[in-house]
Amino acid sequence: MVKDIYERICSGEDVRANLLCLKEAIREEKARREFARVLSGDFRRLEKLLQDKDAKIRKNAALILGELESEDVLPCLYQAYQRETQLFVRESYLKAMEKLNVRPWIPELKRRQKELAKEIEAAPEEKRKHLLGEAAVLSKILLKYEKPVSHTFIGLAQADVILICNRNNREITARQIQTGTVSLMAGGVHVKGASLEEIGKIRTWQELLFPLHGGVVRENTPEAAAQTVWNTDILEILQESHTGKGPFRFRMEYKGSMEEQKKTRFIKKAAILLEELSGRQLINCVSDYEVEIRLVESKKGGYLPLLKLGTMEDKRFAYRREVIAASIAPVNAALIMQIAGDYLKENAQVLDPCCGVGTMLIERKYFRLADPLYGVDIFGEGIQKAKENSACAGMPIHYITRDYFTFAHDYLFDELITDLPPAADEKFYQDFFAKSWELLKNGAILVLYNRKGELLERMCRSCQNLQILKTAILNERQNSMVIVGRFCRKSGKGA
Repeated sequence: MVKDIYERICSGEDVRANLLCLKEAIREEKARREFARVLSGDFRRLEKLLQDKDAKIRKNAALILGELESEDVLPCLYQAYQRETQLFVRESYLKAMEKLNVRPWIPELKRRQKELAKEIEAAPEEKRKHLLGEAAVLSKILLKYEKPVSHTFIGLAQADVILICNRNNREITARQIQTGTVSLMAGGVHVKGASLEEIGKIRTWQELLFPLHGGVVRENTPEAAAQTVWNTDILEILQESHTGKGPFRFRMEYKGSMEEQKKTRFIKKAAILLEELSGRQLINCVSDYEVEIRLVESKKGGYLPLLKLGTMEDKRFAYRREVIAASIAPVNAALIMQIAGDYLKENAQVLDPCCGVGTMLIERKYFRLADPLYGVDIFGEGIQKAKENSACAGMPIHYITRDYFTFAHDYLFDELITDLPPAADEKFYQDFFAKSWELLKNGAILVLYNRKGELLERMCRSCQNLQILKTAILNERQNSMVIVGRFCRKSGKGA
């Protein structure tokens, strides 16, 4: 296919349209390899098109040469970039050169970067857009060769933070905070004057964000978004909380109702504009970034800016090095322990019959001392990963690869805590309860979590030996639920 397209280009047949087809085709690796074989290192025809009078032909020829990732085409691309007069084409030459080794041209590219800054400042709006695009790609290229030293987070004496947490159980996180002024908000908890040291020990929040303070521009445009961020105290926060000189590398994220394709264009433009507004004290860097600037769409119009620091290490769940697809998120396991906390006793003997990679047992021991702890699972790979996670946490937990329904033990347990299989049906629950009563002391506490909360609750309420003490919904949309119950042995009655 690519051979036919290229032959049409060589014969001069509708060159612009065929170049576009070829560019689209070689995005796939197989077609790109095929095209490389067709060329066999002869790029002369494509290089000649860099001098075509049609600007779009020059643009697409440059992008195709870049896809081939051959250092041989670099001199020709750079010369074409230098002589190009159409602003919208210049960015394409840089995109093509981005994949190649441009180290010999770094001094000249840096000079061009300085020229661009002056041109952008003086340019009318219709030209400024293309100059900004060129500047963004140029910054990205130079970062590969003169990457700024990474900054080190040193903390803040007091901080204004938003903790994103489980929206149905926000008060659990709020009541653990002793420092600062605490208020609940839709997606979590807002803390003014927070101690980051204290916050770092709380295990029930999912994400920590810093609200950026300043004037919000009430317009839904990339220009307004960039200006909104630049109007804030973003540089103050970054400089106060870090050591290290040089620009901060950022990526921008958007939360709102905008459709995906439009959002991508919006974020790209807003990030380019912010980089320019900051005088490159903030550099847009999609992959190797230090901070994330998050724009949250406001109901009043415009965007509320938030800052997430990738430089701020979160060590709360560092033990969790191994996972499997069905593993419960550790923050959810920690939340479940807080929900059940009033019923979990010191030094309890604890059993998890569906332990997976051990997250529930590890979080149980973090919450309150327990010993011994036993984890059972039929999935051998999960058990091995559970052992590795527990070793990383420094917790001696006993793990056994076995079907729970054949598991036996010398003594009875005080607590059963588990994340039940999502596929559990009524028969499973009936067998599960019948087996569990063989292994639990009278009065034992059960902490049961399942993503099918409606069935879990119905089966628990139908179980005569189980007194329900507490229920909590983790996610209404997913129908996930926690039930805390007490085993009450009733003579002559089964489960």
